[in-house]
Amino acid sequence: MKKIKKKIKLKSILVLLGIIIFIAVLVYLFLNIRIKNIYVRGINFIKEKDIITINNLYNYPKILDFNKDDFIKKVKENPLVNDIQVSVSFFGKVVIDIDENIPICRKNNKIILSNGKIEDIDITKELPILTNEIDEDVYNEFIKKIVLIDKSIMSKISEIEYSPSTIDKEKFLFLMNDGNMVYITLSKIDLVNNYNEIYPTLDGKKGILHLDSGNHFEIKE
Repeated sequence: MKKIKKKIKLKSILVLLGIIIFIAVLVYLFLNIRIKNIYVRGINFIKEKDIITINNLYNYPKILDFNKDDFIKKVKENPLVNDIQVSVSFFGKVVIDIDENIPICRKNNKIILSNGKIEDIDITKELPILTNEIDEDVYNEFIKKIVLIDKSIMSKISEIEYSPSTIDKEKFLFLMNDGNMVYITLSKIDLVNNYNEIYPTLDGKKGILHLDSGNHFEIKE
């Protein structure tokens, strides 16, 4: 009986020792897991290197050395970042999802963003130029509506002029790259998205397209 008890006790000790070693190995591996893959999604105007250089993320540090909250805080210092989500997996995969503030137009060598802020940042992409001031009580609605214009149409607009009338304080004039001009009011901003379909019907003529009222085309003399 004593021999059996000793064998059982020894077996229990070996099992316990094995469990301890197994846990120790897991802890060691966990403490030394490094970031292996970095994915930055949702960026069009922000450069990826401007993200992964923050906190030296490009050096693929250990997961435990990666301070996610501090990283997010620093990324948000970029005016082009509206929001950010970061997920880190146990296997070393880091996924960074960014919601950008979209550059809308240029004004006095600065950039107006989709959050309404005017920032002194470097954007290489061609953007329309806002040629004058917008009334303060119209500005927020302008920002809200201008982002509804398709990218393909925005790329055809070279200048934006605030052109209020006595009956419409939300009226704007778009100077197109093709030489045409388009009058639009903010409540009808979605009509500008039809420009690609309207243009062929102009038969190469140049003039002013009135989409603010009547939807008629005034040919230039």
